[in-house]
Amino acid sequence: MLFYRAPKPNLRFYATKIPPASSTPSPSNPNKRQPQDLTPSDLCSYWDTKPPNDAQLTFANKLFTPSNHGPIKLWSASKFRTTPLSSITPEVAFLGRSNVGKSSLLNAIMGREMCWTSSKPGRTREMNAFGIGGTKSGESKVVLLDMPGYGKSSRPEWGMEIMKYLQGRKQLRRTFVLIDSLHGIKQNDADILSLLRSYAIPHQIILSKVDKVLAKKKSQIKSGVSACSIQQLQSMLQDLKPTIQPNRRVSEGPGALGEILTCGAETLIGPGQALGVSAVRWSILSAAGLDGSLEQANIAPTPAPEFPAASS
Repeated sequence: MLFYRAPKPNLRFYATKIPPASSTPSPSNPNKRQPQDLTPSDLCSYWDTKPPNDAQLTFANKLFTPSNHGPIKLWSASKFRTTPLSSITPEVAFLGRSNVGKSSLLNAIMGREMCWTSSKPGRTREMNAFGIGGTKSGESKVVLLDMPGYGKSSRPEWGMEIMKYLQGRKQLRRTFVLIDSLHGIKQNDADILSLLRSYAIPHQIILSKVDKVLAKKKSQIKSGVSACSIQQLQSMLQDLKPTIQPNRRVSEGPGALGEILTCGAETLIGPGQALGVSAVRWSILSAAGLDGSLEQANIAPTPAPEFPAASS
């Protein structure tokens, strides 16, 4: 099993305002809808959970708004035994094949370029932790983990250390597995999902590069998205359900969370806001137990479930 470093931070900000959801047609084509008007129900699939509403998306964007206290780089570690043990802040980890768009998505989520992005696979070689929602007098509200990519240009030892983290990290609340929407679930993706089920590690699927599913060319999505393209996307998400949530009688463990998110991290739908990212932010907060009011974001995190002991 193979897994991939974070490049010099460029302090380019992503705006976090969320445009109101509507069914506004494209001015150039009344049969199409503007990408900024697409809702989570259009872009994602929810069957065990409910789609976030406008207020919840606004709350998520507000918590992820960059400030002087976040996002911040907390630590990097090449081995599980060197990760900080004293933290009680809830953590979520991001996994994906090399070049799946994980660093681009994390930058869009954090509203600032914190992760290196590269056309060359295998550039992330350590576990990199970023704190979100920090204040002058307090710790971060949630920690995002950027993991080395698996597949091409990765190394077996990276995978070993990542599995030690996923199995043994008590602060871990959920693992987000990024899948390329153009290529679907490849064999190494399936292997990762099987491992997560085997060790009962809470996980969820995010499809990257969904803008390329909604339009053949990046420039075309600006003119609007057709109802046919949205339906094709929904059909794709439906087809993935049996793979990520296999029959319990034949599966080796619990499947992924019953919602599939999608994103187009490099397709801006507003001043710096990327397609589908608000729903991803909300899911992160839900995983961390921060999906209530702003006051709830200051409540101490709930204890994490115990995972099986990490193997050496």
